[in-house]
Amino acid sequence: MKVRFLMIAFVLLFACGKKEEKLTEKEKTQETQTIQVIFQKVQDFVEATGSVQPDKEGVVKITSRLPGVIQSINVQVGDKVKKGQLLAVIKAPDTTDLYSQKISLTAQLEQSKRLYELKQKLYEIGAIPKSELMDAETNYKVIKAQLEGVEQKLRLLGGGMGMSDVRSPIEGVVYQISAHVGDSVDTSTEIMSVADPKRVMVVALLPEKDAFKVKRGNIVEFSISTYPDRNFKGIVKYVSDVVDPETHVVKVYIEPLEKEPFKINMFFNIKILTGEKEYAVLPKKVLLYQDGKFYVYLLENGKLEKKEVVFVKELEDGNVVLEGLQEGQKVLLNPMREVSP
Repeated sequence: MKVRFLMIAFVLLFACGKKEEKLTEKEKTQETQTIQVIFQKVQDFVEATGSVQPDKEGVVKITSRLPGVIQSINVQVGDKVKKGQLLAVIKAPDTTDLYSQKISLTAQLEQSKRLYELKQKLYEIGAIPKSELMDAETNYKVIKAQLEGVEQKLRLLGGGMGMSDVRSPIEGVVYQISAHVGDSVDTSTEIMSVADPKRVMVVALLPEKDAFKVKRGNIVEFSISTYPDRNFKGIVKYVSDVVDPETHVVKVYIEPLEKEPFKINMFFNIKILTGEKEYAVLPKKVLLYQDGKFYVYLLENGKLEKKEVVFVKELEDGNVVLEGLQEGQKVLLNPMREVSP
């Protein structure tokens, strides 16, 4: 019985010694597969989407020169228009009165002209005094001036026979149509707006949490799938102080350094460079991704500790930028291989 007890004790002691040796080897392997956390300056940026919008100073509001009712709208949003092109027609009662005046004055002018010519002949033969001739001449000139004034007003109002034309004052793009056929308008009612395509801004919609990082003068990079080989640049001109209460985004107004081939309402992916910042930079293989979160394994005092980190971005050299670590810490280089489930 005593011999059997000694044999069992020897076997247990041998097993325990063997297990301790394996753990020591694993620790050594893990230690050789760690990498020290170092911090580097990395170009920081925020990403957003945005669209091309007209500069406020590049948008012309189109109104009618007479009160009336919209008879027709001859363009659509996005149409290119030339200066002087017909945009809409207004049925304007005021032009009817002017046109009636024009017809009446035209008849009066013709009659006064004949009378004036008759008076000239009578004066030449001494049948009437000069004062009578001068009265006829004055009457003719007054009616002629009145007719020219009405015609000039009709031309300025773009009207005739109860209609008033609305024409574009600039060459541009129809940006917005605010009224409809049949609407009553006056001289202050905006019917539509025309934008100068050479005076545009890019408006980025930035998450509220990133807005504080962006300052006026930051460099901006644009990209769009339509032009995969081109990289556009711009400068932040203004950051809005207002946060949209529903979407929790802030508008950032960006001036592109080149205006071609930007088109109004074109969408871009936007990267706003916000300066350099120090981050932990490590090889990508240190990361573990579980349940929507990123982790690394720290090796401290011979023990492994699972640590959640914030993934910032991946660099062009394959390294990753992380937050949540301290400089000098040791991180397991291949956690997928070294740490068994």
